[in-house]
Amino acid sequence: MQNSQESLITTIRSFNRFYTVMLGFLNQKYLGTKYSVTETRILFEIRSSDKVLAKDLCSKLKLDKSYVSRILAKFEKQKLIIRKTASNDKRQNPIALTKFGLEQVTQLIERTNQDIYRLICNFDEESSKKIADALCFIMDKFKEE
Repeated sequence: MQNSQESLITTIRSFNRFYTVMLGFLNQKYLGTKYSVTETRILFEIRSSDKVLAKDLCSKLKLDKSYVSRILAKFEKQKLIIRKTASNDKRQNPIALTKFGLEQVTQLIERTNQDIYRLICNFDEESSKKIADALCFIMDKFKEE
């Protein structure tokens, strides 16, 4: 490894440690809710898709199939989701939020937005733009890989 790569690795690791603590990702329950960060993210993904399948969640979030299966079973017991049988393929079970599930996700989104707002509310417009541009640049660069 070259020095510039080692420096970048050190900076990324430092940022990751800072960011995960800052946003509370290491807490067992995200934002003081009964859901973990992973569970919250799965709920967000289900909300954002009309016909998401468990295999899609595994692929998109890079999670183990059995782990996702356990979380989905928990969500079913909590009446957050339902699994429908597709008419054209009985092996496919699209996942959808129940009314209660949608209410829970809406509350999670509101809490997340409020939490992020608390972090940024004192930034001036120039700082906000620089941060947004930097985050977009980072996402774009990693998408290229």
